[in-house]
Amino acid sequence: MGYGIWLQARSLRCCCIRLLPPHAAVAPSGPGAAPSPAAAKAGLDPDLGAHSLWELSHGLGADRLSYGSSSPALSNRQRFPTFFRTHPSATLHNPTRVQLFKKWGWTKIATIQQTTEVFTSTLDDLDQRVKEAGLEITFRQSFFSDPAAPVRNLKVYKEKLYGKKYVWFLIGWYADNWFRIKDPAINCTEAEMAEAVEGHVTTEIVMLNPENTRSISNMTSQEFIAKLQKRLGKNPEETGGFQEAPLAYDAIWALALALNRTSAELHKRGLRLEDFNYNNRNITEEIYRALNSSAFEGVSGHVVFDASGSRMAWTLIEQLQGGVYKKIGYYDSTKDNLSWYNNDKWIGETSRCH
Repeated sequence: MGYGIWLQARSLRCCCIRLLPPHAAVAPSGPGAAPSPAAAKAGLDPDLGAHSLWELSHGLGADRLSYGSSSPALSNRQRFPTFFRTHPSATLHNPTRVQLFKKWGWTKIATIQQTTEVFTSTLDDLDQRVKEAGLEITFRQSFFSDPAAPVRNLKVYKEKLYGKKYVWFLIGWYADNWFRIKDPAINCTEAEMAEAVEGHVTTEIVMLNPENTRSISNMTSQEFIAKLQKRLGKNPEETGGFQEAPLAYDAIWALALALNRTSAELHKRGLRLEDFNYNNRNITEEIYRALNSSAFEGVSGHVVFDASGSRMAWTLIEQLQGGVYKKIGYYDSTKDNLSWYNNDKWIGETSRCH
């Protein structure tokens, strides 16, 4: 007897993978099988709509595991007591950013952000960390949906807010050629865009293990990517969510391992996973404990959750040099360890930027 996995497309443009305990008499395995209560669910959902979805679903009495949600609000254990995610909180970028501010001797920072919960709470966290480090955010600009007005105020290229006196930090999930893509709404040439963004720094969560080590699935990260690309049969850049695939894969492993540990614990009490229903809090709590103690090597790296259920991971630091992104370091916030390549470059200078 095993467990069936169904991929369900939701109206909120998210997908939930339900691990359904089969009932031998009434729930045969297969696409046409009738769904039974889900002891645990894994899913990817847009952060903008995730909070209400996860908050409401807690009332069903099931543990939740996401591989695509980064909103810091989801770390609130009062609102989301049974929520886990293999994608770290967006606040994980902030210790890296502060570490770099200090490394380069900066004292004043300015920010611009969209006024959604994920970005607002991330910037609130950065503001606090900057103050604790003795630095200062001198200017904070925000926009609701259309960034045209605040960005127009900045006029990065026209006002020369770039080069050796300015360094921009951008989110790291853009495509590598994002600044070369033609946009009729932008009154800049490709050459002007390339000049304006040259030298900027990005931080991004490490989603694919850079080491050639075997994961719990006996695959290395590169073997996983090769198999995935073969299955997709097309350019990864044309596949939405491709870079999060290792997080999704490891989320399923985390659930499988948690259910396996839960099954062993329940067996000691004469119970089974198949005894789960939405009123059985004992089984839900056992699955929660199993997820909470997760620790294994995945294709995305070492998988472990912090006290708020968020993934703990390294941060990759890159810089645009000559129109190409170059890795300049990694930061492990759990150990306060900065692995630095000493290959950062600054426009018009041979020394480090201040």
